[in-house]
Amino acid sequence: MKTAIERQPQIVEEELVSTRGKVRFGDIIGSSASMLEVYDHISQAAQTDIPVLILGETGTGKDLVASTIHKMSARAGQPYLAVNLGALPSELVGSELFGHEKGAFTGAVQQHNGVFEQGDKGTVFLDEIDTMDEKVQVSLLRLLEQKKFKRLGGTHNINSKARLVAATNENIDNLVESGAFRNDLFYRLDVFRIALPPLRERKSDIPLLVDEMLLKYSKTYKKSISSISPDAIEALLSFDWPGNVRELKNVIQRAVIFCNEEELQVEHLPPRFHNQVYETKSISIPLGMSLDNVEREMVLHALAATNNNRTEAAKLLGISRRALYNKLNKHNL
Repeated sequence: MKTAIERQPQIVEEELVSTRGKVRFGDIIGSSASMLEVYDHISQAAQTDIPVLILGETGTGKDLVASTIHKMSARAGQPYLAVNLGALPSELVGSELFGHEKGAFTGAVQQHNGVFEQGDKGTVFLDEIDTMDEKVQVSLLRLLEQKKFKRLGGTHNINSKARLVAATNENIDNLVESGAFRNDLFYRLDVFRIALPPLRERKSDIPLLVDEMLLKYSKTYKKSISSISPDAIEALLSFDWPGNVRELKNVIQRAVIFCNEEELQVEHLPPRFHNQVYETKSISIPLGMSLDNVEREMVLHALAATNNNRTEAAKLLGISRRALYNKLNKHNL
């Protein structure tokens, strides 16, 4: 007799596709070592029905990982339902997850089926699980242990075979230790853990992500942008990306809207990126060059780095605008 894992669809190499130099796994893009490890974990998780806990900062793509697990699993033909618990008022979370009977509370004018009932035999993704209150945590624990629940205001049990994938951007271990999150529920959820790296720790993936986003948004906004300048990429690579991939998407979308050329430039990026490239610029001064010529080269490079913006060039050189004009006259620039 075949085991449960053997009965699952095999995860084949075609799931990992290299296109135009990009490495992608389903809809996820990245070729860094940390992302290849994530791909391996997704493949393993897709071959089982055990709960999965996804950890990662805001904007790292936890929802994309969850949907990829579903699409690669034997449940792919069944419903996939995602709920961001942090976006719901606490009093509505129980109803959203488990449903309610007519008259269960003020405003409950008709019966409502929750996601665990709608997603029976499918996958339910719960994001920001750390925001659940004690009562909902208890109900979820019962569901995981007994595979059944009651609607709010209901009296009979409803069976559910929905597969649960949960996620949080908080340090869940600390929450459990402090008592803010039930340890018995945590142990039920933390059967298979996938930790997503922040974008600042996989910057080698930024050019791949940018290339994909340029193609997408150029098509959306009917632009003919085919490339991005080295300075613009350098500015993006120099940024720490607190908002991770989601922030990168917003930046590239805005830049494409502002760009009417075939190559996206630093000037099309938001203002906070305009100085990123200056910080990493360096020039070589050959030994034996006179101080006058060194000064001339510094002025020329500062003007080039700022697209001939003399106010910015003066700031870059650490001198006043008047002093810059004096040096321009001195060197006949």
